[in-house]
Amino acid sequence: MKIKYLYPIAILLAAFANYSCNKTPDAVEKLKQSCLYDVKMDYFKKWANTFTEIDVTGGEGSVQSRSYIYPLGYFQLSSNSTYNVLSDNVPLSGTWTVTDSCQLELDAGTSLDRKFDVLLLTTDSLTLRRKTPGLTYIQHYSAYQCPSVSQLVAEWDNTYILEQNYNSTSVYNTQYVYPTGYFTLNSDFSYNVLSDGVPLNGQWELDPNGCKLVLDKNTNLQRAFDIQKITADSLVIWRKDTVAQMNYQQHYIKH
Repeated sequence: MKIKYLYPIAILLAAFANYSCNKTPDAVEKLKQSCLYDVKMDYFKKWANTFTEIDVTGGEGSVQSRSYIYPLGYFQLSSNSTYNVLSDNVPLSGTWTVTDSCQLELDAGTSLDRKFDVLLLTTDSLTLRRKTPGLTYIQHYSAYQCPSVSQLVAEWDNTYILEQNYNSTSVYNTQYVYPTGYFTLNSDFSYNVLSDGVPLNGQWELDPNGCKLVLDKNTNLQRAFDIQKITADSLVIWRKDTVAQMNYQQHYIKH
C-alpha cells in the first residue's frame, strides 16, 4: 500500500516545493499576485512530511473509505520555479507555478502535470489536497527542523537498509538488507562504521545549508545523506548513488 501511493504523494510534494531563485520568474510573479501570497511568509522553506490521508470517494464525492500513510522525507520550493521532493526512498524534482484559480501546479504542460488546493499555510504547517477520479490525497507537512550536532553524536546500531534501483522514469527492484554492525558519530567529528565485519573510519560534518550529514568531505569517498528522521533513539538517513543508480534509506537505533 505504501509503495502503491508513493508516486501520487511525491507528486503532491513536488508541486509546492519548486520555488527558487531566478530573475523574477513567472511562477514567483504569479505567486505574488495570488491569494496564497503573504509578504511575511517564507515560501522557500523546507517542509517535513507528517502524514497523508487517502480518501476513496464515490460518484458524488462521498468518502467510502479512508487510510493514512506516514512517508518519511520533505518537499521544498525554490525561487527559480523548481521544486525538490523526497518521499521515503523516492526523490522527485521539477517546476512549479500558481494558477489563476489559486492552485499550486507542478510540472505544468507535462505528463506529470497536477494541481493542488492549498488548504492550510502557516509559518509552521502546510496542508495540500489533490483530487483524482475516485481518490483524494490530503498531505500534511510541518516546518523542517534541522537536527543539532549533539543529537547526531551517538553510536547507532544497524537495523536495516531499504535499497531501490532507479532509472530516468521509475524506481524499481525494492529490497531490504539487514547488515550487522553500527555507525558511530563521535564528538570530535570522526566516525566509525562496522558493517558485516567490514570497518570504515573517517570524518563527518553537518552541512548547515542543506542540513545534510556529509562523510569524508573533499575525498573520493565523499557522500551526503538527507536526515529523514531523528528521535531520541532512532535515526533514518537517505542518499542517492548516481553511479550505481541506487537509492539507500538506512535505519538505525541508538545503542
